[in-house]
Amino acid sequence: MQLTEALAKMISEMEGDRRNVGNFLKETNELTELKVDNEIIETKIIHRINAAGLNGLKIAGIDGGLVKKSFHGIDLMLLRAVGVIYDYTNGGLNVVYYPEAIPSPIPRAISDPLDDLGFELNSNIERQIAEITTATEVLEKYEPDLLLLNGSVIPHYTFVPEKGSFVYVNYENMINAYNKLFEAVKSRKTILAGVIEDSRGTRFCEILSKMMNTNFDPNLPSEFKLVLSRTKDTNLLTYTLNYGERTFVFPYSSETDKHPMLRNFEVAKQIMTFYLRTAEFDRPLRVDFLADKGQTDAADKIASILLALASNSSYGTPSVIVEADQRAKLSENDLEMFYHDILNKAGNIESLLQHRRNLRPF
Repeated sequence: MQLTEALAKMISEMEGDRRNVGNFLKETNELTELKVDNEIIETKIIHRINAAGLNGLKIAGIDGGLVKKSFHGIDLMLLRAVGVIYDYTNGGLNVVYYPEAIPSPIPRAISDPLDDLGFELNSNIERQIAEITTATEVLEKYEPDLLLLNGSVIPHYTFVPEKGSFVYVNYENMINAYNKLFEAVKSRKTILAGVIEDSRGTRFCEILSKMMNTNFDPNLPSEFKLVLSRTKDTNLLTYTLNYGERTFVFPYSSETDKHPMLRNFEVAKQIMTFYLRTAEFDRPLRVDFLADKGQTDAADKIASILLALASNSSYGTPSVIVEADQRAKLSENDLEMFYHDILNKAGNIESLLQHRRNLRPF
């Protein structure tokens, strides 16, 4: 009981420190002129954004669904990726789905001997390939003004599979799918952005910590830097950003040539990030985008559209992403039906036996 009380007190004190730093940033924003450099490309920490008028715009959201299960000699998965297009070009809202409203899931059966980590990695790689391929097809067919991914605009893996392995082949396919999307975006009017709902990023706090000595009063409390070193961006920005405000734009990484994922892409230096509060009673979202059509102007346009699409005061994810998520979602029942269909056709063979941990009688 005493240990619990001590932990609760420590957590409460840490949260109070974050609140103090967040309030400080909010209160000093108007009085602070940031020094522009490679990582800070705007002179203010906080920027006010107005919701866009959606008339005349076409906005697409992409998401994917995945269910999977490993058996004795084979791994099964179902994939589905859906594009949702909000078309306001004729004065009202027309919703289009690609390839259809609820497409049939794509079945996969993998007989290569993958360990649990390899199976998990390969499954998520295949899901991203399906999503990004769908995104490219939506882009080429509908040419939206804004194309939104549910997640970042780059893959989120730092682990590179062993060359020559089955998983590495799919890893390369994933990189090629993203490169194809980037090339398609660059040749069109479309802005590409990704919305990260539950970011664990710390890059904004790292940048703030670096600039404390050059942009702020050197007599600031020493615990400010300690707070920044121990805080996720969204945790701090909950106390910093009001509804309708975004942070300054900053590069996704300061060392693109060394970044395990960015180094695969020629557009690495054009991947930018900002945070935006789209709902009064929800945490800020992280937004990554391809800045091939500008940095701050593109960020303002993305932010204004996201504000217009987030109509719930307690849930800030834009509605086109929510709709894509609901259409792409798969259930364990879908996989169970797939498994029994194979079982009926192949028979009760050794490869289709379930793992013992799922068959324990106690």
